[in-house]
Amino acid sequence: MDQETEEFVEEWANIMLICKRINLESSLFQKIIVLLRVIELSYEGGALSERQDNLIYYIGQTLNIKSKIVERIKKFVLGKDICDLSNGNILIIDNDEAKEYGKCKHLVMQGLTGFIAVLYLPEIENYIIKYVGASHILLNGATLNNKFIYNFPSGSNIRGDKLKAIYYSNVVSQFKVTQDVNKIKLTADDIWVHFKQGRIGLRNIYLNEESGKLIGIMGASGAGKSTLLETLNGKIKPRHGSVVINGINIHKEPDKLEGLIGYVPQDDLLMEELTVYQNLLYAAKLCFADHNEYELNALVNSTLQTLGIYDTKDLVVGNALEKTISGGQRKRLNIALELLREPAILFLDEPTSGLSSRDSENILDLLKELSLKGKLVFMTIHQPSSDIFKMFDNLLLLDVGGYQIYYGDPVEAIVYFRAVVNMIQRDQGSCITCGNVSVEQIFNIIETRVVDEYGKFTSQRRISPKEWGEHFRKRLRPKIKNENAPLPPTNFKIPSWIDQFRVFSKRDVLAKLKNAQYLIVNFAEAPLLGIIIGYFIRYYNPGDDNQLGYTFSNNSNIPYYFLMSIIVALFIGLSVSGEEIIKDRRILQRERFLNLSKTSYLSSKVVIMFAISAIQTLTYVLMGNMLLEFKGMFFSYWFVIFTTACIGNLIGLNISAAFNSVITIYIMIPIILIPQLMFNGVAIDFDKLNPEISASDRVPMLGEMMASRWAFEAVMVRQFKDNEFEKPFYPFDKVRADADYKTGYYLKQLETNLAQANAALRGELPRSQIAEHLDLIRHELRKELALFSADDRVDWQMLHPDKFDSATSESIEQQFAKLTAVYNNRKNTAMKQIDSLKSKLTATQQLEKEYFDKKNSYTNDQVTNILANHGLVLTPILEVGNSLIRKVSPIFATPEVPENRWNFRTFYYAPQKYFAGHYFDTYWFNMAILWLMVLAGLLALYLDLLKKFLLLFAKIGDYKFRKKLRKAQLSLRK
Repeated sequence: MDQETEEFVEEWANIMLICKRINLESSLFQKIIVLLRVIELSYEGGALSERQDNLIYYIGQTLNIKSKIVERIKKFVLGKDICDLSNGNILIIDNDEAKEYGKCKHLVMQGLTGFIAVLYLPEIENYIIKYVGASHILLNGATLNNKFIYNFPSGSNIRGDKLKAIYYSNVVSQFKVTQDVNKIKLTADDIWVHFKQGRIGLRNIYLNEESGKLIGIMGASGAGKSTLLETLNGKIKPRHGSVVINGINIHKEPDKLEGLIGYVPQDDLLMEELTVYQNLLYAAKLCFADHNEYELNALVNSTLQTLGIYDTKDLVVGNALEKTISGGQRKRLNIALELLREPAILFLDEPTSGLSSRDSENILDLLKELSLKGKLVFMTIHQPSSDIFKMFDNLLLLDVGGYQIYYGDPVEAIVYFRAVVNMIQRDQGSCITCGNVSVEQIFNIIETRVVDEYGKFTSQRRISPKEWGEHFRKRLRPKIKNENAPLPPTNFKIPSWIDQFRVFSKRDVLAKLKNAQYLIVNFAEAPLLGIIIGYFIRYYNPGDDNQLGYTFSNNSNIPYYFLMSIIVALFIGLSVSGEEIIKDRRILQRERFLNLSKTSYLSSKVVIMFAISAIQTLTYVLMGNMLLEFKGMFFSYWFVIFTTACIGNLIGLNISAAFNSVITIYIMIPIILIPQLMFNGVAIDFDKLNPEISASDRVPMLGEMMASRWAFEAVMVRQFKDNEFEKPFYPFDKVRADADYKTGYYLKQLETNLAQANAALRGELPRSQIAEHLDLIRHELRKELALFSADDRVDWQMLHPDKFDSATSESIEQQFAKLTAVYNNRKNTAMKQIDSLKSKLTATQQLEKEYFDKKNSYTNDQVTNILANHGLVLTPILEVGNSLIRKVSPIFATPEVPENRWNFRTFYYAPQKYFAGHYFDTYWFNMAILWLMVLAGLLALYLDLLKKFLLLFAKIGDYKFRKKLRKAQLSLRK
């Protein structure tokens, strides 16, 4: 072996050793670049020797680069003419429109001498470029030397004197032609958006994009980036202009674009209590009605693997304070929720906010990959790094006040702003040495401040946002041309109403079951309150004369237990539902683009809330009633408390849907509960309210509006007249009490009025009083005699002041006497029946003991005192106009038949309610009213009535404010 051969073998061994080291430390991209430079260096002599060719082959083998890649790069480097470069992964750029180059792709650059060749390396998703010709061509501001090989990274551009620039996106689009026949084209034409109080959010926005692009939207804080995104996706309707997708106006015909748009807001869209896998699974179930469980599982797993988060699939998502997955993984999962259904257009609001630079680049790599697969991706970003900035195919820049000041290639933006302000090196968009783009430079130019005579910067900008907007419209405004083209097909299919209900319900229940704190608080709260309240109000007289100890009948706190139970039911109903919708608001925002059933979602919430309230009230009533030794009517008590809690649920859901802050919702809870406490007729007697809002003969309208009033009356009436002890006695007690009232108060009051009328007739009282007394007698006596069908026994014409005389007076007195006799007879009969029943129930000593035990266990003295208040009312009867109002023993009074048969309003604690020509038991009538309140709450929830009312109220307030402001401005001008 000669010395030359020995040296060659030694060098070969060294090269192989270096290649092995490179293998351990370098990526495939870096290894291909090394190989490229080796080929380029070997070819400097104009040809490759056999030894050099073998060396290149073995270097490729050692670096684990496939032979076909090596051959492709070698042919590209060695190729001297277009005919040497025939390959489907090569793009030829020249100035001849008519030519075709076989397998090669072709792009025209008018005025170019020679040609530019671009090789696409799909294995590393990269491009290399070389120029063969005599023109002065610049790549990212640096000269392209003839026949030299250059890397063509993301964000690159090719320029030349009097040549139209070619951008990275132009090159990529030649290789990334999507297979979809139906492409998306989105245009925005002269968009204006106005906010409240006349503030303008966006002005003169123009946009023209199609499938396969990644669009960045940038601007200062408050410039309108998110507003533009939400206008383009259809959430915000512009005051002027249109957003059109393939000829369809997104704001006028949103139904035609169902499933086509995806939206990822800045905030999380995740169910924090569920795992990564479960979040995706339930999202998939709402998108693919025709997929079975196996297909859904396969789709979810595939999506997780695509986004690189498959390893986290069994981890609970958690919240900002209790993180189990990283910020980058959370962003990927948020994006995955949309990618499941593969929308043709994807909007993302600040997808890199709060992420590290590495995570941000990973997210942008993912979005860029989506755009290369044919998706149209829009994203807002505040101030990206150079690498991220160059990934955008187009950049839309907004200035303060909603002015559009740039739209085009990202790197070209620096060139454009430099040119506007006449800076030196205006054609240089990126660093010639490293290729980095200084994004800050754009904002520095835009926000340049005026310098005062002392050399200090003022607050005034050199070029205002309005002026930047005018520059844009003169120089860069795109021509908008809408095309009516068919939309791409989607595999998106919404499940039926009932299937959506099942998915929503199962997802919500699963999330709640995984939240241990939620379960403990909500399911321990009610029985604990029942125990606390029951224990503290378990009153009895501890004196020596009390031989029985605690008895239900002697506990004077029972009515207050009923009241507290009703307020507790309202409270737990409100507190359990107050956050239900507001916490889902971000998720609902995303699901709005799926056109899912609002009824299904709300129904699932209502059913779950009612189920939780049923368990809560059941445990509350069990604990409280057990401690207070209630006997019987358990279902009746629970049904009232449960129904009241349901009303609380609906109020909570309505305020949760209407307000924007959890704090506001919890502030609203006491505001809602205080009127329920004040106006239920217990804390403040209805008769002692302000006379302007109270009524003597019925519950005031303010009380009728309170659920607590209907619930309290229902349970009090039920407890008194339907308990096992009182039930057989009640019909007779009612007759007796009614007779007592008529003989003891009613007829005596009529007699008093007759006596006063006679005194006035004799001149002992002013004669003017005759009319008042006779009017009352005529009204009440006619009503009373009508009960016996005897109203024809009196000549009513004689009860007028000009005809009234002593004979008429005697006739009326006789009617009073007859009525007194009738009622006394009824009373005696009722007393005999009561005594007979009592004798039967106490016939033996054992029965007598059972009788009194039953009375102590089933009746309550305080309830009796309130409802059958014999001798406890200071004014048992009240004169109002020409009527007498009964104020004693309301539980035994029968409501009068009103003139309007639909008018059910009557006095408090009435045993029956008259409605539509029939009498109904108070308990069931009140329950019907409470469930009508539930239905009203459901209707208000579905129609968003509270939210609409608040918006209307705010609108009126804004109008009044603007009116006062205009007046103040006019007065200042004067």
